[in-house]
Amino acid sequence: MAQVINASIGPPAGRSLRSRPTDRRGEIIAAAIQVIARDGIRACTVSALERETRFARGHFTYHFKAKEEIIGLAFATVASDWARTQMEATFGDTACARLEQRVRAAVHWAQVRPDYFRCLMNFRVEIMRNPSAFPPSAAIRRQLWEFAAQMIHEGIAEGSFRSAADPSVEARTVFAIVDGLLMHAAMDPTFCPADELADRAWEAVANRLGTVTGVRVDGGQRM
Repeated sequence: MAQVINASIGPPAGRSLRSRPTDRRGEIIAAAIQVIARDGIRACTVSALERETRFARGHFTYHFKAKEEIIGLAFATVASDWARTQMEATFGDTACARLEQRVRAAVHWAQVRPDYFRCLMNFRVEIMRNPSAFPPSAAIRRQLWEFAAQMIHEGIAEGSFRSAADPSVEARTVFAIVDGLLMHAAMDPTFCPADELADRAWEAVANRLGTVTGVRVDGGQRM
């Protein structure tokens, strides 16, 4: 997990691709993220990256051994950014509060980093074709599932959750609920107002786990 989290390379989302020459390695990876987000992994060729960056082909062969290395680093950048956001969102006095913060953080990440979110979804499509394509992916998701399962287990013990299902199954279900809502919102902007999506995601998760949803953990009232 730590190895992947520390692999983040390239400028933050939204930063211009044109900067100092010494940043070109990071710029190429950032361009790969944009190409993958827009056109898919199989469209991420050196020719496409040449067009995206306007760099000569020599820059690619100088900085990277092959196109596959660029794609792998694009995956590491996006996956580690998502994982770090999840880990940093784990705070609260109860397991229910901690899980809610993570659900809301996942929604916020997809909204403020749409290119990263679309890129990650395209990587998942490729992983469905070839589960061994990006080995760190399975390890990251397994660790996050286990962490969520532990929170659900603690929430059941605290009385916050009333689920009778196996916490490890519920953890995967929570991920599926949030991923599904985010995918629908990305494909159909009329699906849910952007400022309500986090509430809707948490309410769907809370209903699944048998949680009272009338009050947010920050003290605000839900509609």
